[in-house]
Amino acid sequence: MAATLPSSPSELKHLEKQILKEAKVEASQVKHTFKDVDATEKAAAKAQKSANKAEKQTEKLGKQEAAAAKALNKATHHHDSVLTDLSSSERDLKLKHQQDVKLQSDLEAKKAQAEALLHTQKVHDGAREEKLREVREAVAAAT
Repeated sequence: MAATLPSSPSELKHLEKQILKEAKVEASQVKHTFKDVDATEKAAAKAQKSANKAEKQTEKLGKQEAAAAKALNKATHHHDSVLTDLSSSERDLKLKHQQDVKLQSDLEAKKAQAEALLHTQKVHDGAREEKLREVREAVAAAT
């Protein structure tokens, strides 16, 4: 590091504490980011399961609609009811697919952010370790 170190022991101790505090804050941020990634993964899995359930429901309602059309003379009211349910289910399926796509996109973005943050932390940890080594050497030399 090209920066000059303070000369007084108290300033060196303060600098050491500040560097350690930065490391602790950054580690906390990384931990929070990974927790957020985990929560997003769980939400994405739940959304996928919900979308699959909605798709099965849509298929089931489609079969019911076909059966109702065959018996249209006897079941006009039932047929109209199933069509309404099918339309609602298709809208729900589309919405759930859109949510799934968004969650997958969010998940990828958060994973990338987490990886970038982890990389930054590693770089900063190395720089901090070097600075701490210099500070400790200066403290040892000052005493």
